[in-house]
Formats: sequence, C-alpha cells, structure tokens
Amino acid sequence: MADRPPRALRIGLWQQPGLCGQPDAMIDRLAALLAAGALDGTDLLVLPELWTSGYFDAAAVAAATEPADGPWQTRIAALAHAHRLAIALGYPERDGARRYNAMRLIGPDGATLVHYRKVNLWGDYERGLFSAGEHRAPLATLHGWRIGGSICYDTEFPETVRDLALRGAHVVLAPTAVGSEFPLIAEAVIRVRALENGVWLAFANRAGVEHGYRFDGQSAIVAPDGVVAARVTGDDDLIFATLDPAAIAAARAITPYLAELRWPAPSWAGSIG
Repeated sequence: MADRPPRALRIGLWQQPGLCGQPDAMIDRLAALLAAGALDGTDLLVLPELWTSGYFDAAAVAAATEPADGPWQTRIAALAHAHRLAIALGYPERDGARRYNAMRLIGPDGATLVHYRKVNLWGDYERGLFSAGEHRAPLATLHGWRIGGSICYDTEFPETVRDLALRGAHVVLAPTAVGSEFPLIAEAVIRVRALENGVWLAFANRAGVEHGYRFDGQSAIVAPDGVVAARVTGDDDLIFATLDPAAIAAARAITPYLAELRWPAPSWAGSIG
C-alpha cells in the first residue's frame, strides 16, 4: 500500500440513547465525558447520526437545525480544540431554505476536515425532512490517515464505500440511526463493506427508544479483514480500537478486490492507495 499512514490511530466510539430536542444537554454530556478524561489518549471520537437533535422527532430535528457554523457546532468544535481530539458527528444542517442530514469531522484544532450531506435518504420520514445531498464525501487526512464519511443508509449501498476506497480512503466513518428491525446491518453488512474494500469502518449507531422506535445499537469498529475489533453490547457504552495501518495492506493482499477490479470500470476510479 502506497502512502502508508505513519502510526496507529486510536478511535473511540460513543453510543448512548439520545435526548430529542436537547442539543445543549447532549453537548453537556460530551463536555463531562471529556472533562473526566475518558478520551485521554484518543485521536478520534465518532458519534451517531443526528446526534445533536434526536432522530424520530421531526419537531426536535427542525428546532435543532443549524448552519455548519451554528452555535452547537461551534461548541463542539471548541471542545475538540480544547481537548486536541478529532470529533465526527451527525447533525441537521440548514443551508438557505434547505435542511440536510449532515455529518462533520472536526479536527483537533477545531477546524472542519470533512463536511458531508447524506445522499441516500431513508423512507418517507427522511425524505419529508431533508433534501438529498448531491456530492460524494470528500476525503480528509488526519495523522496520515485518509478518512471519508457515509451516513447510515448510504453505507448499505456497496457503491458508497467502494467509491471512498477507490479514491484512497483508509477509514470510513458511518454515523447511523438504524432500527432493531434491521439487525443484519450491524451483524453482517458493515463487516462485508470493510472486507470488500479493505478499509477500517467505524459504525456509530443510535441506541435506546425514541417515540416507540427502538434503535439497534450494536455500534462497532470493523477491521479491513471484516473482523470486529470492538462492539458495543449495551445501550450506553464507549468503546475503543487502535487502528493498525499494516492491517489494510494485509487485508488487501488476501482479498485484492480493489486491485483486481475489472468490470465495471467506473470513470471516476482513481488511485486506491
């Protein structure tokens, strides 16, 4: 693998039941977790889809919708900077008259590294609340690692993660809000996505119940060979995994899907790294 990341990357993933319509309380929770030192020594924290607003509460989502530089995003960026920690999260973004289901990766200096709007909206609920994103997720570099994003339903499409891998991603961050009626997403789909692309995948799902809807939880960090490196077992937990750059080359040597891809040959395929 060319351009191998220079060192291991420690990722934390925090799954917990959300508080619909209480973005300040959610950020207070994060501030308390950081102040307690629970993330000391961690390079990157990944949080679920629509983390600030809640998911199955349209009024709460609307009330928590803000621009990418809005007050809640500014608070989170300040925490990232203060603790020298990269943070990825989902939130409802306003851009003019449109609302998007968005994710941000904030660097340890508080600057935005990745901003992405969900392309594949799930069901009438999301299509009634959000405009669909129109662009592929950009890649950012953090400590030598090339990182891309995918939000929930996006990750269920093989093309999404394959596109990121072909453009050189080492890690895919997937803030998610998948329900308990779809257990195979956490059990199987995310493992296949990691394996078939030789990437690390951080799947941060929502947990608990919102207005009678039970989220599946089962958030996980999956290695490039499809093996689960860490998995949440309860509704509220913080898990960690140290990402080894050598694991990418090893997995791609055993299952060289990217190197041997011949058909179809997408016109946008670039260096796979």
